[in-house]
Amino acid sequence: MADDTTRYLCAASYLDPAYSKRAITEFLVEPTRPVPPSPGLDAGRVLTEAVRARARRKNFDGLLVLLMAVVIGLLWDNPLLYGWIVLSLVLVAARAGKSASVLEKGINPKTVVVLGVAIVVAWLLLSYSDEIFGSGSRYSSPYRYDVDYDYDDSPGGDTARTVIGLVLAVVVCVAVTIERWSLWNLLTTRFKRFGGAADGGGSLTGLFTEDFRGQLARYQGGAAPTEAPGAPLVVYRGYNPFVGAGFRRDAWSMAIPLERLEDGEGRPKLTTEALYDGIRAAIADLRHANALSPDHRLGGLTVTEAVFTPATELVDHLGEPEAAAYLPDIERPPHTRLTAADVARLRTEPKEWARYYLTFQVETWDRDLVLTTFLHVAVDDTTLYVEWTPFMLPPIRAEYRVVDKMRPDSLRPLGQGLLAWLEMPASLPRRISNLASWIRQPKREPGVLDPDRYGAASTLRELASVNLFTDYFQLVDIQRYEKIIESRLLPAIGKLLGDAGFSTAKFEEQAAVVINNDVTIRGDNRGPITQTGLRTPRPARPRPPAA
Repeated sequence: MADDTTRYLCAASYLDPAYSKRAITEFLVEPTRPVPPSPGLDAGRVLTEAVRARARRKNFDGLLVLLMAVVIGLLWDNPLLYGWIVLSLVLVAARAGKSASVLEKGINPKTVVVLGVAIVVAWLLLSYSDEIFGSGSRYSSPYRYDVDYDYDDSPGGDTARTVIGLVLAVVVCVAVTIERWSLWNLLTTRFKRFGGAADGGGSLTGLFTEDFRGQLARYQGGAAPTEAPGAPLVVYRGYNPFVGAGFRRDAWSMAIPLERLEDGEGRPKLTTEALYDGIRAAIADLRHANALSPDHRLGGLTVTEAVFTPATELVDHLGEPEAAAYLPDIERPPHTRLTAADVARLRTEPKEWARYYLTFQVETWDRDLVLTTFLHVAVDDTTLYVEWTPFMLPPIRAEYRVVDKMRPDSLRPLGQGLLAWLEMPASLPRRISNLASWIRQPKREPGVLDPDRYGAASTLRELASVNLFTDYFQLVDIQRYEKIIESRLLPAIGKLLGDAGFSTAKFEEQAAVVINNDVTIRGDNRGPITQTGLRTPRPARPRPPAA
């Protein structure tokens, strides 16, 4: 592994239970769902760690829930138990309050915790002093009647029950501390910086877990090599076809009426194939522009092809002969690549349910930040159509990178274990819910072919990202590469038009609008797509009369 992406995502499964659950649900539930491409990532290793992390949490939760059930059964009438419950609720509320609006008013969560502990201690001392300290006779209180009740349990039996319950409560503290310490040790040894994501260790199954070993096997081979003939095929579900590219930036498109010049005879014919080849060569030449990019990142610019098809439409067209190149068997995943012949046919004859794109990708900031742009063009003797869609894959969330700040010999796991023990009663509902949760295939009607079985909606890398930059220079670098690539795209198209004998005046007019960022496509599946054109010049303000 040449970068830290796999290491961070392996650690994310242990740091964030929601991430591991989303990863398993997306990629290991449907045996017919394809593996979407993701740069710099070993998907098989990440998914294996997601399964291990889920099994580990369930095993520990099962042990802790069992121990706590016995403790509660033994101490159900002891005021110490109810003080523990109240204290755990206060601690959990204080933890949640760190992100609440009360912090904006200057209320410190530590103050809330101290006050809560003081209230619990005072309540115990005032209300149950006799039971806690054993002072006074059992019937000596002036507020009680001296009545001889017949108790089933002897005082010695009550004492033994209390002692056993308190001992088991200490065992719970030891167990949860071991869980915290072992997790800390796992993160700082197997996923440490400069060490890569070490493989091995940890069970893939448990008493309360699902068995995904069969599904994991199909991820071990890795993705198909990019040098193979043809082009990658992405079968997607939902709105966004560009799975794995991240978040969309400002896209634009233009349709230009072509006007042939009088001296256009004898010039090379402008076809869609020639247009793609000319653009590919012009932008690929940026690999030699070392002075234009920090650390010569443009030297790693990749120019590839890709085909995108929605799973819903693919299922609707299974009866057509062309569909066999995409999904030959409904019991198996769709192909991940199309043959060169199918790609060449689709390049000049696009379908509504299958689109060809020329793809330009720059990986920067040690592959933490990726810019991917998708180009689709079409041309005949009367009209030129150009569609440009840039995407940005941002860095992994900061909370998944915390493994780089964890010291192997730190005592923090002990403090985390003590805090988790104090919060144990309040955390029981969550732990029981985790034990009861079960990831399984969605229920479907017999004989109904569900398109969601064949389409991907995101990648492991996208699940761990948020649409934010962690550094100002990341923002300017993305803008830099986007503008540099566009600066080669538009002149290349203009040159091809001129060489073919067409007037470039209208194209240059539209290109000027694009360069000024005045033509944009905005919106998503929840809003309309709007397009803005040339801005109306603002009237000049009259100058104030000279004094």
